[in-house]
Amino acid sequence: MTSKSWVQEEFDKLLEKITNTDVYKRETAKVFQYHEIRLIEHNEQLPDWINREDHGPAYYIRYSSPSTAEETTITTKTYKLGDQLELNTLHKLKTYQWLLAEAYEVFEDYIERVYADCGVRGSNLWVRPSGWKYDGSKDLSHYYNPRRKNNGTPYLQLNALRERSAHFRQYEARKGNHYRVKFVLIEKLRHLIVHEGGYCNDFDSLMRSIQQQLNGVSMKDVLGYVDSYFTPHRGGKLVDLLEFPVEDGPGKHVGAYHDSMSGVFTTLIEYALLVKESVELESVSEKT
Repeated sequence: MTSKSWVQEEFDKLLEKITNTDVYKRETAKVFQYHEIRLIEHNEQLPDWINREDHGPAYYIRYSSPSTAEETTITTKTYKLGDQLELNTLHKLKTYQWLLAEAYEVFEDYIERVYADCGVRGSNLWVRPSGWKYDGSKDLSHYYNPRRKNNGTPYLQLNALRERSAHFRQYEARKGNHYRVKFVLIEKLRHLIVHEGGYCNDFDSLMRSIQQQLNGVSMKDVLGYVDSYFTPHRGGKLVDLLEFPVEDGPGKHVGAYHDSMSGVFTTLIEYALLVKESVELESVSEKT
């Protein structure tokens, strides 16, 4: 298999997986919109003698003691209509958040495998790690270990491409479409989703973490861009990926919506395509 066919095959896999994730997102939006309508309709159909402001279901959680088998039941608060609508929105948002995490993992697997193949082929794009002991090996596992996640992935690979590929440097940070900034934000959002339940309780620390990965990038406009992906909730900042209306002036909706999730998927696909182009161009130059 040539290097070009390998990277094309890996890109096709990524494209299929992220496309499927985008379909899940679109169907998710329909499901929760329908559920919201049904919640409101159900509330309106309640008998007149029921106090709608107090009416709502409660949920029950049961568990048993491993040693005595004694059962305990926890009863949640009563979820009134407002609570149910909020829960529906949060459930939708939680689904969106995990779809972002899933799409990010697809990109991370992609760049690990493509970069490992560069090492197998002896490409100039691959940087020999300190203490590496597999010189001359053609075993992909020596260059790529999916179980080892503390090796700097994906920044190790991206930094190598940035350092050694003029094509990657030229198009990674074009004015108006800064893939490097967008990707770092996606990676940090994914971390908050997986490890912090989607909440950021220390925004300054988050910005410092982002700045560490954006060495040489002006942070003047980055702070506002990052902050736009959060909404205040329960005393913290919650990762907000929900659609919001396009406005032609304050409060003037035009019937269209900004779709943050589609933007995430597009960024990951286009960034992966830039990686593919850079690897292919380097392969051609190394043969001439």
